[in-house]
Amino acid sequence: MTTDDPRPTVRETDVCVVGGGATALYTALLSARAGHSVVLVSPQAEFQEAGAGISPLLAPPTLGLLAAEGIDEELVAAGQRVLGVDDHGTAGMLSSWRYADHPGIARPYGLTVPTGTVIQALLARLRAEPRATVLTGETVAGVEQDARSVLLTFERPAEQEGAAPTRRWIRARYAVAADGRQSALRELVGVRLDVSPFDRPAWLLVGPAVPGREPVLLVRHQAPRALFTIPTPGPSIAIVWSPDREQEERLERGGPAELADQLKDVDPELSGWLGEVAGRTSPVMRLGFSLWRAPSWRVGRVLLVGEVVHGLHTLGGQGLNQSLHGAASAARAIADVFASGDPGRIEEYERVRRPHVERLQGLQWKLQALGYDSTPPVRGAHEDFIDVMTALPPELAAQLGRTGEQPA
Repeated sequence: MTTDDPRPTVRETDVCVVGGGATALYTALLSARAGHSVVLVSPQAEFQEAGAGISPLLAPPTLGLLAAEGIDEELVAAGQRVLGVDDHGTAGMLSSWRYADHPGIARPYGLTVPTGTVIQALLARLRAEPRATVLTGETVAGVEQDARSVLLTFERPAEQEGAAPTRRWIRARYAVAADGRQSALRELVGVRLDVSPFDRPAWLLVGPAVPGREPVLLVRHQAPRALFTIPTPGPSIAIVWSPDREQEERLERGGPAELADQLKDVDPELSGWLGEVAGRTSPVMRLGFSLWRAPSWRVGRVLLVGEVVHGLHTLGGQGLNQSLHGAASAARAIADVFASGDPGRIEEYERVRRPHVERLQGLQWKLQALGYDSTPPVRGAHEDFIDVMTALPPELAAQLGRTGEQPA
């Protein structure tokens, strides 16, 4: 495999993937393993290191996809298993479920794992593919299309002040934009996002795990206040706290001690634990959230994948899950076109995936725990959202190409 090519000629390839995260790497890996030549171009000079980054929750269907590429054990070794969800309201338990209770799930757990670990695992396997090329530190600067291919122009910053940037041209049968919310390739093909901010922020703190607690996503919803805690590698715990408006003002000034004080009547055990581990936690970080959608997921021979076209609330880690599923769907659609000779097969990517993602976005937007609604939460309020996080409709499971497992 090559890692660079300074020649000022046009490189020809089947698939060109733009981006340097897990979504881009996974798309490129699947395309290479389907027998296609692939060039991945990352705007970053370096890939995120193993162990670095946040640790989102990978759901069982996502773990099944990654296991098919040979990285399941590697992720399990570096991650923290999450067995399910306990959802408490003011009057007691609203719902309690475990992955193991859902028929057809081959892995009875989700997994929180650092994004850098996922990236490095995918990168190592991509670099081992003889038909794959990885280029770094180059930004997409131009795109032209015709009926048969897409020509991409990339620029590398000049090494000396005053010199012109180095340019490279890549002609591909299909290009995939997997370069995140601020996608340069999406902008070049003229697609604009429709962004809907959530009106409620939250505050995040990461600290040592509370001893003796079952590793589940724990929700304590005392409307309008909502507390989410999730086990992360370490073992540690990520605490996401949505206070009422008056408490928000105090949190801006008070830090971890103020957060511990606000949790006294919501989760007394956690509040006391934060007092014991004072000085061993992260700072309190304010988070803002939004949903975003693109009017189209494809422009000619350019497919837009993951957070390039859709954004979700961080709850449940669905941003990364849905992005990786989108990568699998896009790679499958491209492979179907190459195998069948029918360019119309590319439309299956958006047709099958988009309704699923937008349903998930709609359910998130309506979740009472993500807003300021003070109505007491009712039993089973989050079950539809949980089902969408946990299950794959049959048509979507088929598009993802899952084998050896029943859809969760």
